[in-house]
Amino acid sequence: MTKYLFLLSVMLSTISLQSHAAPEVLSLKTKAMQTMLLDSIPPYRAEDLLSGTGENWLKILHQGEILVAIYESKPALVNIQNPFPFDEFVTVLEGQVTLTHINGQAQTYKKGDSFLVPKGFLGTWDMPEIYREMIVVKSEAFYETEG
Repeated sequence: MTKYLFLLSVMLSTISLQSHAAPEVLSLKTKAMQTMLLDSIPPYRAEDLLSGTGENWLKILHQGEILVAIYESKPALVNIQNPFPFDEFVTVLEGQVTLTHINGQAQTYKKGDSFLVPKGFLGTWDMPEIYREMIVVKSEAFYETEG
């Protein structure tokens, strides 16, 4: 009887493990990220928008310990006058962006470039044309700032 209970226990454990699907790998293919439809999000605050319309879009691709999203903006010059709230890894998918630190140092990134905006960054974010990027941030930090 003990032998049968043991075998039944092993069989049920195997079935249980199979019913919990493991997460699949998230493919981050550039072409797909460049063309996917995004959701409209609220515009930049008027006091932060130095030029442009402030129209922008976002699509979250993954939420776990990290968040992966695609972001797009119409041309805009945004003043980051409050310390940037989290570390953000960025890969430019379309257009270009120039980040200018409050000390005057400017760096321009174009399609295919990657960079990291550190938590606490102050300066401007200039997107002179339609701009699209993939961002990677800690989920907890992202949602804390989104309120």
